[in-house]
Amino acid sequence: MSLVTFHPEQTLNPFFNFDSDRFFNIKRNRGQIDAEVNLPKVNVTEDENFFHLEAETPGMKDKDISIEVHNGVLTIKGHKENKSDTENESYHIREFSSQSFERSFKLSDRVDTEKVSAKIDNGVLKVDLPKHVQIKPKKIEVQSN
Repeated sequence: MSLVTFHPEQTLNPFFNFDSDRFFNIKRNRGQIDAEVNLPKVNVTEDENFFHLEAETPGMKDKDISIEVHNGVLTIKGHKENKSDTENESYHIREFSSQSFERSFKLSDRVDTEKVSAKIDNGVLKVDLPKHVQIKPKKIEVQSN
């Protein structure tokens, strides 16, 4: 009787039954299969004047990301090509790949979409979504004659 190695990725999706590079005896793992479709993880917080959205965008720069607001939906798109420095390189293993994502968020009616701003720092995209200025009701004093 022999033991058979269990590869969970083969049970998850029969179209991804990779028996990759036999020379190096490498099997793809589930993380590699999903690498091309990962969405950035986000945190959304709120304070008195803003909603703040932070998204993980490792390795991306401002030119790799586009943000738009349309019909109350914030859409963040990112695309980064991984290019080698020399075209004559012969890879034995190449796990670096292009990254691409698109993620959308329905915005609250309280967001002032004309004043949305964004910046990226150390692989973290920060989007500030200002709230509409709430006009406080004006108290009118009633006077008698």
